[in-house]
Amino acid sequence: MVGNRKTQTRRQQRVGESVRAEISRLLNTVASDKQLAWVTITDVVMSPDLRHARVFFVSTKGGDPSILHDNLKRSASFLQREMGQSLELRFTPVLAFQFDESLDRGYKIDELISQTSSETAMKSKKETPEESLARFVTQSDKILLCAHANPDGDAIGSLLGLGRIFHLLGKEPVLYCPDGIPGTLLFLPGSKNVVSELNVDDEFDLTVLLDTADESLLPRGFPSPQKRGTLAVIDHHMTHGEMGDIVIRREVSAVGELLFHLTKELVWPIDGEAAQCFYTSIVSDTGSFRYTSTTPATHHTAAELITIGADPWKSATALYESYPARRQHLLAAVAGTLRLSDDGRYAYLYCTPKMLEQTGAAKADLDGMINLGRSVGGVEISAMFRLEPEGHIKVSFRSKGQVDVADLAAQFGGGGHRNASGATLHEVSMEEAMNVVRDAARDFLDRSSAFDSNDSN
Repeated sequence: MVGNRKTQTRRQQRVGESVRAEISRLLNTVASDKQLAWVTITDVVMSPDLRHARVFFVSTKGGDPSILHDNLKRSASFLQREMGQSLELRFTPVLAFQFDESLDRGYKIDELISQTSSETAMKSKKETPEESLARFVTQSDKILLCAHANPDGDAIGSLLGLGRIFHLLGKEPVLYCPDGIPGTLLFLPGSKNVVSELNVDDEFDLTVLLDTADESLLPRGFPSPQKRGTLAVIDHHMTHGEMGDIVIRREVSAVGELLFHLTKELVWPIDGEAAQCFYTSIVSDTGSFRYTSTTPATHHTAAELITIGADPWKSATALYESYPARRQHLLAAVAGTLRLSDDGRYAYLYCTPKMLEQTGAAKADLDGMINLGRSVGGVEISAMFRLEPEGHIKVSFRSKGQVDVADLAAQFGGGGHRNASGATLHEVSMEEAMNVVRDAARDFLDRSSAFDSNDSN
C-alpha cells in the first residue's frame, strides 16, 4: 500500500526522487509515445517496502489528462524495465499514475520543467562513470587490478573475472593480492597470474580497486597517488568512504554481479572463465543465495553466468567441501571461544596469532567462521575479533534480518553492508575491545527494538 506525501520517510523520499528524475528522463528521451513529452512528473510517493510507486503528473501543453493517463499506463512496463536497469534498485517498483490536481500551475510547473530539462541535459552530455572507465581502459597501457586486504570470495572472484575480461580486450593487467588467494579459491581461472608484490618502480596509467569500501581496507603496498594513475573504484557497499577518480557503486549482492552487468552495458567480451569467477563471487557473498542481499536479479544473473559457462558444482565444492585440515583445526579452536550476551541476542568469538600458529592456519582460513555465532537461534548480531600482529584488533559483524550492523560498525570508524560490516580498534586489549563492543551492541539492539516498536504503533 502506497502512503501519502506527508508520511514519507527520508528513505522513501530519496528513492521517490530518483524514480521521479528517471521517469522524467525516459519520457523526454526514449519513450516512443511523443505525447508523453507533454507530461511533467511532479512527485513520486513510495510504499514503505519500496515495491510500489504512485506517480503524480500534470500536462504541460494542454493535453487531455485522461488520455495521457491511459498512455502512461500502457508505457508502465517499458518504464519499469528501463528504470530497473538504470537505477539498480533492489526491487523495481510497480508504477501507478495519478493526475496531480493539487499542483499550483505556473511557477511550480516552470520549475519542474526547468529541473527536468537540466537533468536530461546533464545525463545526455556528461560522461558517465561507466563511460569514463571504458575510455580509460582503452587508453591505458599499464593497468593494476586489486581488491581489499584479506580478500574473500567476492574480492577474488571479481579480481580474476575482470582480469580475464581485460585480457579478452587485449590488455594485460597486473593482478595484485599481497595477502594471497585463499586455498578454496585457487581453482578459479587466472589464480596463478596473481602477484603478491609490486616492483618499487612500478607506475600505472589506471588502477581499478574492487570491493573496497574505505581506505582503511586498502591492501598492503597499495600504490601512492603518484604511481597508481587514475583510480577507479568499483564497489557495492552502501556505507563507504570517499575515494576514487571514477566511482561505480551499485546496491547489488556482490561486485561480481555488478561487473557482469557492467560488462554487458559496455559490450565487453566475456567467456566461461570470467563467468566462473563472477558466479563464484556471487555464491560466496550471498552465502549460497541465503542472505537478504539476494534478489530476483541475483538469480537471473547467476542463470546467465551458468549459460555462459560457469559450473555451479565447481564453485560449491571448492567453497564448502575442500577445506584443508588446518582450517578445521582452527574452526575447533575458534568455536571454543564462542560467547553469548545475557539476553542471547549477541554472540562473539575471537582469534589470536597464537591460535593461527598452533593450527598452522592463515587469516584467510577464518573466512565464514563468524557465522558460528549468527547461526545460534535468537542471535541477531555476531562479532568476530581478530588480534593482529601489529597489536590492533579487527572486528567483523554479521546480523540477521533488518539489523543494520553497518551503523554499529560506524560507531568504531568502520562500515560495510547492512548484514555484514567491520571496523578496526586501536590501542585496546582484546578483553577491552570485546567489552566495549558488547556494550555498544547491546545498546544498539535496544535502540533498534525501541525504534521498531514505535514504528509499528
